[in-house]
Amino acid sequence: MNKSNYNGPIIEVKDVEKVFSAGSAEQLHALKDIQLRVEPGEFISLIGPSGCGKSTLLRIIGDLIHPTSGEVRVKGKPAAQARADRDYGIVFQAPVLYGWRNVQRNVELPLQVMGIPRTEWPGRVNAMLELVGLRDFERKYPHQLSGGMQQRVSIARALAFEPSILLMDEPFGALDEITREYMNQELLNVFTRTDVTIIFVTHSIPEAVFLSSRVVVMSARPGMIKDVVDIDLSHPRSFETRETPRYYELVTQLREALREQ
Repeated sequence: MNKSNYNGPIIEVKDVEKVFSAGSAEQLHALKDIQLRVEPGEFISLIGPSGCGKSTLLRIIGDLIHPTSGEVRVKGKPAAQARADRDYGIVFQAPVLYGWRNVQRNVELPLQVMGIPRTEWPGRVNAMLELVGLRDFERKYPHQLSGGMQQRVSIARALAFEPSILLMDEPFGALDEITREYMNQELLNVFTRTDVTIIFVTHSIPEAVFLSSRVVVMSARPGMIKDVVDIDLSHPRSFETRETPRYYELVTQLREALREQ
């Protein structure tokens, strides 16, 4: 992937609030006074109780919904301009693959939509499938793949157009625990081999600790940032990392921070 030459904070969230159905009987205050600064190359996890606004914040950063007040700047630009400039790749909980397109053609889709020259497609698709460990599955269809493999196709598709930022909304939430741990390792492998910045929503404390540079702890609704925990585990991380005393200390620290909410 191309290396970014941007030297400032890649994401700045300033004074963001979000109120759904403002002024009506159904008004819902989802986010309040969100301040967040993300440096290039960080892996930031958002964690908090259900309904605290984690996914709402992710969508505001990605310009999928707009804040009621405050602003988000990405690489120094408004979030809307960053989306227009294709700075984001997005992976949701469901892989959202097209069943009639094989793996190769699913990964090609954003390249086709964005008008990237067809001559570039094979190189990009092959590189992304190699990155996620699916180089021999390009002719398979989604129904022929496991849930974890489908999600790897989704990650390859999101990275195919070389975004600076990957937004991930509980991408492994529907997987069994063994597959989820395997996918955590695969995602870290992707992260360490690219220069992408990742914002990752999860309900899992162990997952957040294993993956992240920092974990942002959010309060119950209206969601506010109550704590930011630095994860000082060394890289490369492996399954053995989960057995270290420091890993257990950080899991306990996060659990206590959440309990206080």
